[in-house]
Amino acid sequence: MSLAGWIRLSPTAAEVSRFNDWFDRRCAASDIEKSLAADMKLCINEVLANFISYGFKNTANPSIVVNVWLRPGRAVARIFDNGTYFDFRKWERPADRDLPTAEPGGYGIALIKERASRICYGRFCGVNRLKIICEA
Repeated sequence: MSLAGWIRLSPTAAEVSRFNDWFDRRCAASDIEKSLAADMKLCINEVLANFISYGFKNTANPSIVVNVWLRPGRAVARIFDNGTYFDFRKWERPADRDLPTAEPGGYGIALIKERASRICYGRFCGVNRLKIICEA
């Protein structure tokens, strides 16, 4: 069974918790594999953490919309926000950094790139449009 839905969020820690509750209910109502749901949830949580930390520093009315589509073998998230331009597909981990010795920052992007099957990004009319696809 496939299932779709969307949620509007503000860039706060409480909203990440609200998203997680919402996402878990959607996953429970679908036939999506637990490992696939966990990968997508990790990706979206890392994106939301980046929004909270960096994405809305100079944004008057921050807005995030997460749209998900779930079915066995495939999860798709479309995330729309009006924050700062940042195409993390182009980000590359510095060669001299490793996880045990690194300063905080940047590894959430590495996790997303590792877990996602495909990432698409565009910015139109001041809105970032990120698409994350996770496949089993």
